[in-house]
Amino acid sequence: MSSIKHSAATLLYVLPSIGLAFGAIELFDFDPKLAALGGLIACLLGAEAHAAISRSIERKQVRQELQELTSLAAGLSRDLDDAADKIVEMEERFERETAERMERIFSEIRVIESLVKRLAETRAASTVAVATEAPAIEASAPAPAYTTPESDVPPPAPERGIEQMDDAELLDAIRRSLETNRVDLYLQPVVSLPQRKVLYYEGLSRLRTDKGELIMPRDYMRVAEPAGMMPAVDNILLFRCIQVVRKLAQRNSKAGVFCNISAFSLLDSDFFPQFIEYMQHNKDLAQHLIFEFSQMTVNGAGPVEQASFEALAALGFRFSMDQVTSLKLDPKVLHDRNFRFVKVSAETLLDGRQMASGDIEAGDLKELLRRNGIQLIADKVEAEREVVDILDLNVELGQGFLFGEPRPVRESALREDAPALSIAAD
Repeated sequence: MSSIKHSAATLLYVLPSIGLAFGAIELFDFDPKLAALGGLIACLLGAEAHAAISRSIERKQVRQELQELTSLAAGLSRDLDDAADKIVEMEERFERETAERMERIFSEIRVIESLVKRLAETRAASTVAVATEAPAIEASAPAPAYTTPESDVPPPAPERGIEQMDDAELLDAIRRSLETNRVDLYLQPVVSLPQRKVLYYEGLSRLRTDKGELIMPRDYMRVAEPAGMMPAVDNILLFRCIQVVRKLAQRNSKAGVFCNISAFSLLDSDFFPQFIEYMQHNKDLAQHLIFEFSQMTVNGAGPVEQASFEALAALGFRFSMDQVTSLKLDPKVLHDRNFRFVKVSAETLLDGRQMASGDIEAGDLKELLRRNGIQLIADKVEAEREVVDILDLNVELGQGFLFGEPRPVRESALREDAPALSIAAD
């Protein structure tokens, strides 16, 4: 009780006690001492009653506060239990994610080790070949007895560009580009028709020489494939595509990237098993990463290539077939192999509106593919007039310079802490 309430309650029994003493003297002619004693006794009884009532009120308040404290303690206990459960869950998730990340890192390291070994082997093989082909120096030839004056030394030959390089020089330039990680990733959009909204990207690789000159696929594939270096190119392109896919998935859960794989990689007994192991740790990207193979690779697939297709399909990855030169397709077989896209150039589509016997007419191709769960993409579209003719064939996806040229992905955008994907402008 507050002090004001205590004072008021005190007055309720002190004043009546004083009044009782005076009344007894005046009205009943009591002895003043006896009247004062009676007033004092009445005051003490009032004080005792006041104390009893105050203690009762305080006990009620204490019980109420104890109940509130008990309820609060129970709530805190529940919160502590929930916090402990969350901490355990976070620890388990952290351990699981750490283990998965370490597995991905170890698989990347194993693949990179394989690539380094391959590059070293190809370099050693080329060195041996050069040494074998070099003319032997006759032991009897005497050493020159003088040095050529500096003024008589011919100037060094000017560095030659990609067009002037022979196959050996080009192969050495490709090897140096791979060893020094001068492999750039370019993205070209795949758009919806007729809206031209970007739905997918195709990842394209470009190699750079020491001077920064680009080596295009048409140049490096010609010499890299026979030298067994395409798995290295495919693997670096794959790493870059996975980095890009993770960035795209943060902004668009439906975004996808087409990533090319050569037939040489499918047949490589060293590269492909490690490639499959690496993809096992990245199969969460199956809805975003689409592996692309040429029609020649698909049609010429033997038991080894087919087993490679099946291993990737078992992980949930979808396929796309490009470089289609013949419309003799079996959509059902392609679907069974997990092919979900077919890219046909605009020229082949428009020339195929009246095909020879055995080929699918271009006008029927889109619907036939659709019935088998495959989407048709018109590739290499470069003119507006081609778009009009393609739309007459009910094609809903397009790719080509008309919709967007391949643009390099900035290196900074591939870092894990990069906020957004950045594509360099021309």
